[in-house]
Amino acid sequence: MTLKDFKLKMISELSSIYEMEELNSIFNLLSEDYLKIPRSKILLANEIDLNESDQTLFLSALERLKTHEPIQYVLGKTSFMDLEFKVNSSVLISRPETEELVRLMLKEDLNGKEILDIGTGSGCIAISLAKNLPNAKVSALDISKDALKVARENAKLNNVNIEFIHADIFEYQSDKKYDIIVSNPPYVLESEKSLMKKNVLDFEPGLALFVENDNPLKYYRSILKFASNSLHNKGFLFFEINENYSAKFENICKLNSFYNIRVISDFNMKNRFLLINTN
Repeated sequence: MTLKDFKLKMISELSSIYEMEELNSIFNLLSEDYLKIPRSKILLANEIDLNESDQTLFLSALERLKTHEPIQYVLGKTSFMDLEFKVNSSVLISRPETEELVRLMLKEDLNGKEILDIGTGSGCIAISLAKNLPNAKVSALDISKDALKVARENAKLNNVNIEFIHADIFEYQSDKKYDIIVSNPPYVLESEKSLMKKNVLDFEPGLALFVENDNPLKYYRSILKFASNSLHNKGFLFFEINENYSAKFENICKLNSFYNIRVISDFNMKNRFLLINTN
């Protein structure tokens, strides 16, 4: 089997699941990872014969992809802020919107600050901040031991020092004061499941995605309560939010005595981020 033969087979068997653009991207990712071919040279390699070991790798990946498993889980890694992160079904696959959140944070003067990432998952936010802010002191909290295991591996992979905290934010208390608290907590309503694809519903951890319909802002309420005691007076809160609840969340912030608030749109012009400055 040549690489080109595999590509044709992949397109034939996955065309009902993925658009052609996605299929090309998946093929390139597999070829780069399994054959160590730079993307610019993949087309030139189409006629190479796959040895038995490589065929096993490619065909095994194809079987997993046919079940709608995300390519990131198949490869065991993803890219975020130009860094590599290990991922598995214990953690969410990071989204472009979350990269926007980190870039938004990096516009502020945060170097040398105490930063806490609540609900860290793979550690993508905390690790990216630590990588870009070498003098910052970054901590990362999550309720999932399995997620923290992945996050610790990613911190080592990216050569940064992070303090990891295994805790439930609904119960966690700390004597430490932070300059910045950031969170991308679960904000997808249970009722919105019908709008989501199988590769998300069947493989990504629901604990990190979904929130009850009757209490959509419960994580944010808890984080604000925590921040009331654990955020310095001249501090920042950064959130990724459900665009349908930006106005309601803004009101809750004010009820909790946080007034200097900005709601910021993402690249799709949806109200995706909320920034609080306590100066």
